[in-house]
Amino acid sequence: MSKTKFRYNPESLNYEEVELGWQGYVRKFSYFIISTIVLATIIVALLYPYIKNQGVKEAQVDIDSTKEELISFMKELEEIELILNESQSRDDNIYRAIFEADPYPQHKRGLGTGGNPMKYDKYNNIAHRELVIDIAKKIEKIEKQLVAQSRSYDEVIELIKTKGEILHSIPSIQPINNADLTRLASGYGMRMHPIYKIMKLHAGMDFTAKSGTEIYVTGDGVVEKANWMSGYGQIVIIDHGFGYKTRYAHCSKYNVKKGQKVKRGDVIAYVGNTGASVGAHLHYEVRKNGKAINPVNFFFNDLSPEEYEKVIELSSKPTQSME
Repeated sequence: MSKTKFRYNPESLNYEEVELGWQGYVRKFSYFIISTIVLATIIVALLYPYIKNQGVKEAQVDIDSTKEELISFMKELEEIELILNESQSRDDNIYRAIFEADPYPQHKRGLGTGGNPMKYDKYNNIAHRELVIDIAKKIEKIEKQLVAQSRSYDEVIELIKTKGEILHSIPSIQPINNADLTRLASGYGMRMHPIYKIMKLHAGMDFTAKSGTEIYVTGDGVVEKANWMSGYGQIVIIDHGFGYKTRYAHCSKYNVKKGQKVKRGDVIAYVGNTGASVGAHLHYEVRKNGKAINPVNFFFNDLSPEEYEKVIELSSKPTQSME
């Protein structure tokens, strides 16, 4: 209950009760508000150092917690990058090697970030700026690697689609039937030339057989040449695609013509003794991207392991070639 106020009246010589009226009540309320504000200001002023210190501590805890989260995130990104690098390695050294394809170009993988460094200015006024920028760069690098790896896998998928065609096209049988083969006269490597009497690279293998013996194409392809070629005599050259070509030299006659498509096992010509030859035989070559390679590595389809070992043994002996 509010206190009743009295005022002395000199005329009546008595204390009379004072009536405040609305202005008095307003003045009284104003005094109360002002007193409350002053008291609150004093309390805040006294407690401010403590409140400020607590706020700084809580902010530092938040900053430290954020830094730990960022460091953890960076470690996760580094683990993702390791997994991605392993995928790239398998892609280049296993998947593409199976199809004899070149590794995916490094410049297409987009390694590194590059670009305008000004794009990181937006991080200037935040806590742990350097760490945030490192994370942004790492994410950008991983994004580029993922895009490149996706494109590389698209290429591998296309290689898989053509695998059947590759397997049918790559030379993989002997050009002369074992039953018709008299002997393996000479293998791939440096051999004594029978006419020039000098050591010379023998770029293929010689199969001795009777004149007229059937010669089989060793993989699917297209006849590139069926004509005379200096030194080789009557020759058939088959383009198998994928960089592979085979040569069948010293033939007596042809069974194909230029531009004709052939399938593995088709009879394309017959053994003869034409060109620089000292006896009826087939000189057989396998070439990859224009370079002669040892044909002994391409007889895996129609020979038993024992027969294959025998062929390797015979082909490695330093005998004289037949041309």
